[in-house]
Amino acid sequence: MAADGKKNENSFTVCGFDFMSENDAQKAEMDLSKIKVLQTRVKASRPADIKAVYEKSIENKIFKTPIGWGYLYGLRDQLLESGYKEEDLIPIPVGVSMTRHSAMENLSVKQRKKPEKKNAEFGRIFPIVLDVVLAILVVVMFLIAASSENDNIINYKRNVTNRYSSWEQDLTERERKVREAEKNLGIESPSAYYEDTESN
Repeated sequence: MAADGKKNENSFTVCGFDFMSENDAQKAEMDLSKIKVLQTRVKASRPADIKAVYEKSIENKIFKTPIGWGYLYGLRDQLLESGYKEEDLIPIPVGVSMTRHSAMENLSVKQRKKPEKKNAEFGRIFPIVLDVVLAILVVVMFLIAASSENDNIINYKRNVTNRYSSWEQDLTERERKVREAEKNLGIESPSAYYEDTESN
């Protein structure tokens, strides 16, 4: 495949340039054949002819590979040696980027973020699960606080009311027993005494 007669197993070499694909090597061979045609038609002794070939080759984008660009660079050198200045000559365009970059560099920051499906689903589900767990914990805490015998903000009134009502029942029961005992012993009720003192 190579113009110099050698083709490596994993590479495509044309005129000392090792190309990455067969397609690139074919383009290089086409550039090489164009150079050969131009060399037979251009008179190297006339700078005006050289300049015309140089400019037309650039304007028509005849060359697509480093082999063609190298030929244009040689024409440029000849023109500079013949008296042309840098500003008189069109620069040689290089149609490819020399630095490797991924398609990611052309994306915005938002587009560069890789969608993480697992993390996205976890991010949606986790707050819901957490809310449910916290709600259950709050309900359990209220149940524990409400059923506790210790006084707290939730059961304070009920506990105090229950305590006083049980004391009242105890006192009523004791008072009844005392009256029965007094009656059995024949002791007058002290209430009559209090009634007499109040009347005086």
